[in-house]
Amino acid sequence: MMNNKLHACAILGLMGVLVGAPTANAQLKPPVDAEIRSYAKADGVAGLLTVAGSETMKGLSHRWESKLRELYPNLTIQVQGIGSETGPPALLEGKAQIAAMSRQMTPQEIEAFTKRFGYEPTEVPVAGDALAVFVHRDNPIKGISLQELDAIFCKERRRGGAEDLTTWSQLGLSGDEWNAAFIKLLGRNHASGSATFFREHVCRNGELKENMTKEPGSASVVVGIKKDRYAVGFSGIGYRTSSVKPIPLAAEKGKPFIEPTFETTINGSYPLRRHLYLYVNKAPKSVTPAVMEFVKFAVSQEGQQVVVQEGFFPLPTAELNRHFAAWTQPLQAATAPHPIPARD
Repeated sequence: MMNNKLHACAILGLMGVLVGAPTANAQLKPPVDAEIRSYAKADGVAGLLTVAGSETMKGLSHRWESKLRELYPNLTIQVQGIGSETGPPALLEGKAQIAAMSRQMTPQEIEAFTKRFGYEPTEVPVAGDALAVFVHRDNPIKGISLQELDAIFCKERRRGGAEDLTTWSQLGLSGDEWNAAFIKLLGRNHASGSATFFREHVCRNGELKENMTKEPGSASVVVGIKKDRYAVGFSGIGYRTSSVKPIPLAAEKGKPFIEPTFETTINGSYPLRRHLYLYVNKAPKSVTPAVMEFVKFAVSQEGQQVVVQEGFFPLPTAELNRHFAAWTQPLQAATAPHPIPARD
């Protein structure tokens, strides 16, 4: 249930030429369109709000929380970023008012929610992301296909690979060091939306290999790769550092290798592109001011500036302004589908 395509129209008003100086993680910051609606302080926003779910989005949620806390001293926002898999249960059990997720809710999760409340959870895309496959900065590999990635990480090789890939020499790396080097696998634990996304779109719903080290967080995957020259792992592009580099990926063997950038995420050419989401328990025509302002801030000019600062990508201006307007007016359940990346 992956996003078909991040709007091609995102290029308009958002892209042009990438601008800005290189960040600490050696990426260029994408532009944030000045036409995205600006946030204005509301009256009477107070109380307690809990945001639960994605560990990938934890830093992003904390940054939004910090900005809102400056505006609303009587508002307390708790951010619980354990993993996307914890978001739907927290929403279902009333332990959170917002679920932050690095994947879409499954039909089963939506069905369980609807059965309990009589309406669907409200889905709001808030950022673009590329799930990157990182290696140590000294690794000379130029790129790999999804079929090869499947043979590296997945038990069943559902993409048709002839054999398990367990050494770097099988991927074309030569020289005494790499000929003898086994591939060390790093990934995310079962609570992670990134792991679910990877299994669905790389393993084709197969299982990850048991010898993969399951890290509790996105940053710890990158730290593990920094410490091991022979490691490879997957994590959100926002967690890139100067010690690691993302491998360009090809959707099929023989196709061009595509780097995970703002441009390739927006135009749909990078194979492991995705949205980041907020899901809200919103009864028809009823939502608390705290929930409304958190979501509205996330899709505002100021909220998208935070998205870029955290290493993720802003969404198309038209889409953001549509959500901003919807959360400014009396709301209806947001069940209409939005464009999502096509499956390979």
